[in-house]
Amino acid sequence: MRSREQLERIILRMMNKGISWTHDTLNFWLGCDKVSEECLHCYIYRVLRKFGLKAWGDVVKAKSTWGKSYIWEEYFSEYCPNEYMRMFTCSLSDFFHKKADKWRPMAWATIQNTPHCVYLILTKRPERILKHLPADWGEGYPNVWIGCSIGSNKTVYRADVLRKIPAAIRFLSCEPLIEDIADKLDLTGIQWVIAGGESGEGKEYLYDPKKDWRKMDGETGRRTMDLRWAYKLYMKANDAGVPFFFKQVTSARSGQGADKLTGQVIHEFPAPPNGGVWWTPPAEESVQRPAEELVQITGGIA
Repeated sequence: MRSREQLERIILRMMNKGISWTHDTLNFWLGCDKVSEECLHCYIYRVLRKFGLKAWGDVVKAKSTWGKSYIWEEYFSEYCPNEYMRMFTCSLSDFFHKKADKWRPMAWATIQNTPHCVYLILTKRPERILKHLPADWGEGYPNVWIGCSIGSNKTVYRADVLRKIPAAIRFLSCEPLIEDIADKLDLTGIQWVIAGGESGEGKEYLYDPKKDWRKMDGETGRRTMDLRWAYKLYMKANDAGVPFFFKQVTSARSGQGADKLTGQVIHEFPAPPNGGVWWTPPAEESVQRPAEELVQITGGIA
């Protein structure tokens, strides 16, 4: 059995710390297809090109990340059974993409076998969810949160689809928030809201809903988020008693300006399953790392 310190060294090395609302990411498959305005400047192109992989058109099974959850599960089961971590699932694809149908049953098995990992499954294809849940889903696995992306008024209908899905937690990612959606968005049956501006290379510009985003495909840039739009969402969630997470302002770099909405960082979360608590990473300097130790982790793509 590996010691707590050994497992913490491995975890701290393999964690993807680039997304503030999750502890880590796990990709069962890689690649996607653009389906709406929010997809136009999606970050997965910038990530996958570094590894010589296509972002669009092909969806391929990941080779080296499937065991990641079991390392987390070993750690929690042995040393902190009342703690849980958040795992953003398919951050470089879409869990409900039709091109991944043949691998999804294996992914569900992994999810079932690692109950201390709370899988945050975010999709732009909520209409495919019901037909692709496991047979024993019932009212939802305790360690699975189902969410959908809504950043424009053309996609607010996704919340209506999502609220019909049985799930432990239903959440919305209003990122990139490219126009004011608060007046049309219904938070009934939603337990968490994330909001943030778009990040990425190129020039910043205003979204024009009259333009066909498909004709802009391949262009770089980022669309401006007015902080007032995010603040309206924050107040709407606050009035409904829904936890709210403000991620970032519009910027070339991700994660900038988390305190710009109100002057304070607003990072609220629903509670983890079974009366547990969220895991807090140990300070990296407190975890000794022998120079001779070699840890093989995920092959570079989390």
